[in-house]
Amino acid sequence: MAAKRVEAETEAPRPTVREAMRSVLASAKLVAGADGLDRQVEWVRLMETPEVQPRAGDLMFTSGFPIKDDLDAQIRLVGRIAEGGGAGLVVRPLPYLRRLPPEMVTEADRLKVPLFTISSDVQFVDLMSPLLERIINAEHWRLKRSIEIHRRFTELVLDGKGVNEICRTLADLLESAVVVEDASFHLLAHAGGSADAHRKETILRQGTPHRVLYDPQIQRTLREVEAKRGPVKVPAFPHLGMSRERLIAPILAANQVLGYISILDHPPHNAELAFMAIEQAALVLALSIAKERELSEVEGRVRGEFLEDLLHGTYGDEAAAQRRARHVGYPLHGSHIVLLVDIDDFRGFNRARQISEDAIQALKREFLRRVTGVVRASYQRALVQGRSDQVVALLPLGTEIGDHQARSHALGLQVQQAIGEWKPGFTISVGFSAPIEAPSGVEGALREVTSVMESLARFKRWGQVVAVPELGLTGLLAAVSDERLVDYSRRHLGPLIEHDSARKGALVATLRAYLETGEQQHAAQRLRVHPNTLRYRLDRIREITGLNLEDPETRLNLSVALRVQTLLGM
Repeated sequence: MAAKRVEAETEAPRPTVREAMRSVLASAKLVAGADGLDRQVEWVRLMETPEVQPRAGDLMFTSGFPIKDDLDAQIRLVGRIAEGGGAGLVVRPLPYLRRLPPEMVTEADRLKVPLFTISSDVQFVDLMSPLLERIINAEHWRLKRSIEIHRRFTELVLDGKGVNEICRTLADLLESAVVVEDASFHLLAHAGGSADAHRKETILRQGTPHRVLYDPQIQRTLREVEAKRGPVKVPAFPHLGMSRERLIAPILAANQVLGYISILDHPPHNAELAFMAIEQAALVLALSIAKERELSEVEGRVRGEFLEDLLHGTYGDEAAAQRRARHVGYPLHGSHIVLLVDIDDFRGFNRARQISEDAIQALKREFLRRVTGVVRASYQRALVQGRSDQVVALLPLGTEIGDHQARSHALGLQVQQAIGEWKPGFTISVGFSAPIEAPSGVEGALREVTSVMESLARFKRWGQVVAVPELGLTGLLAAVSDERLVDYSRRHLGPLIEHDSARKGALVATLRAYLETGEQQHAAQRLRVHPNTLRYRLDRIREITGLNLEDPETRLNLSVALRVQTLLGM
């Protein structure tokens, strides 16, 4: 038991004034400044000459001899301790002061400086020596723990461990819940036990939700963290699901923020240890993230160059493509799909917001990173490359393609959701090729899916997830100029459009319902009109156009004209 008690005392952090009251200062009387009892005592000093100046964390002891006849100096002493960040003041009034002036007591209460008195038979050395021993032991413990923490994290870096291992080590050291995110608040790693609703949502969404990130209080907190360049204790924000306070520290490399560390539920008595550990963790995380980023960029260039050669058909012969595929770890056997993700009306987005060129490039980099993250979650060995405001990827399906269309569509929706959550109001379209063989079929697949995406953009059908085999007639119409399409539509529907415009009629809508349903009764139900009304309208269409609606060729021409009208928004 004695050994454990000594170990506990040795490992105790620096005492607060409140803790000193319970032990060394138990015989002292607190006369003022009770609101400052949680000040930390970093050193103790005797103040028996006017030259002694209070310093931060100092607990001052004095008999009052230098100021025994100067009331103003007695009052100013409390103010000097407060200004210097001192821990408090212990006075032995007898024989020089006899009693503390009321003004001095009032000033100590106002400035929250703990003010004690001791009896004349108590020697200062009997109080100062135990406190100094405790402080020195605490500093020794702090130094030992700092060296141990530094050693553990340094070994992780030397052993080539990554962000996940560093995060787990920090969580184990502090017995706390830890989250590591990059500069865009995308989740990099998490470890430790349960925490509040915000942390659980962050893990579920793989990053801090935007409603939290853009909250004014959170924005102020992040500015404070960046300005301090070190850990900051953040209060709870219950309205955001952050029901507990936490420590947040920036991960810095030079002047660039690479990410953030959040710690929840660290032991209250080990706050100092938590600050030491999170600072050391931030340092090694900066090294690890910078290293991983550099390796990723090199790997990305090699994989990107291979993908570009496949897309342009400049890969050489098939044997050369196979060698490069093995080098980058991409399986060329089996079937593949070309994926194209396009930002809808990116030029219009830039014009509306007048974004700087640097901001545009940063936006494109983050767009690529987020799309890559979603794609790699489903296809770990996919080749992904950014191309201006697009991202193109080659996805390996393998020899058993299964229900690839459903999987592709689900992936497209996941990409849209990820981009929508990152940048609300920012829409994208996603296109997939049909399954092809590689390397020979990649170039043609890109042409097909590019044509699909251009068709969508041309007809302003934004926010779509489509595959080449699904586009059908729209894909064929994409190869025809707008002028010819408009002429075709007017040639077949012009008289009906003019009739509806002049008389506020519904003959075009009636024709569309009739051709799409293929039967009068169903068309009447869709239009919510009586069957006799529908028959009357069809007779008027025949009179105005002179067309035979039962003729298959006529029905086809009218159907195509109606599709053109929809695509062009006529």
